Amino acid sequence: MRRFLAILLTGGLLLLGPLALASGVSAATTIAPTTTCGNDIGNGGGQGLICEVTIVNQITASGGSATVTVRECQGAAGPPATQTNCTNKTTNLTKPVTAVTQCNNALNGGGATLRCSVKVTNNFVGLSPGATAATVNQCVGSGDGVANTCDPFPATTTGATITQCNGSANGGTLVGLTCTATGTKPSAHGVTINQCNDSANGGGALVICSANITNKALASSSSPKLTYTGSTAAAPGASITLRATLKTSAGVAIAGKTVTFTLNGVTRSAKTSNSGLASVVTKAPTALGSYPIKIAFAGDTTRAAASATASLRVRVSGQALPNTATLATTDVPGSGPTPVVFVGILLLAFVVASRLLLRATRTR
Repeated sequence: MRRFLAILLTGGLLLLGPLALASGVSAATTIAPTTTCGNDIGNGGGQGLICEVTIVNQITASGGSATVTVRECQGAAGPPATQTNCTNKTTNLTKPVTAVTQCNNALNGGGATLRCSVKVTNNFVGLSPGATAATVNQCVGSGDGVANTCDPFPATTTGATITQCNGSANGGTLVGLTCTATGTKPSAHGVTINQCNDSANGGGALVICSANITNKALASSSSPKLTYTGSTAAAPGASITLRATLKTSAGVAIAGKTVTFTLNGVTRSAKTSNSGLASVVTKAPTALGSYPIKIAFAGDTTRAAASATASLRVRVSGQALPNTATLATTDVPGSGPTPVVFVGILLLAFVVASRLLLRATRTR
């Protein structure tokens, strides 16, 4: 009876393990200068985990930025399709990523499948990477000493750039242990990778982990240019269009980037078209006066920020000139003599002419 209960309890744990793992994506996943995924989870047997991290660092003399994508899938052990609880997130950071720590102390319980990868691209803008071969420490004390397909192997460098697959896949009946480490490390501003360590122990494990670091030197590019081409004058409350073009210093249009327009304390945004034009429709302020317009592009991982200013003059439109075709028959105030004044002028002219004629007659 006791043996039956033990078998029943063990079977229940194997069934509940994948369900517990699939109930939610790891709370240990973070996207930051130190990025993490799938650490300290799934220690219940028969579980599967996938963590894929892709990083593009832009490294400049003053700091840099990064674009990070993390795909994490959890579920029952087996082929990737069985890990159905997935998330995929991309985040832009204002600092480069310096470390990745993932898939450590995970899936210990037997029958696990662990697939984790890290791909890092470091773009050195206006700087030299000074890159040399990445150092590696991997597959030490793993797989119960059974032949593996780790490359390089043996690899036991202390304080290595890439440390992975150590103390993992032990417990017998090894399905597979494949860990690869490739790439280079820069002389400064490097990234360290620590993954798949002390994981998938308990027997019957499949572990596939890889890491690659690429370092590139990019020419320094000057800041893009924003030029305002929108409305500069309007009547109170009138509909206006705020426009600006975003181009490189060489005059090439930059498409698909967000430009913000701030007028009278209200900010609106639009993405640039293929011609580099961004525009928004809004209303002019209702009070008369001159209002500053602030235009901005926040920059991204490949381009610096840019800004421009303009002003909007809110005024009442001028009145139309009178129709000159009606002046001869219409008494328009201020536009010419009235009939009474006209007659008076004729009488005065007649009197003056008469006196001149009389004087001329007497002189004879």
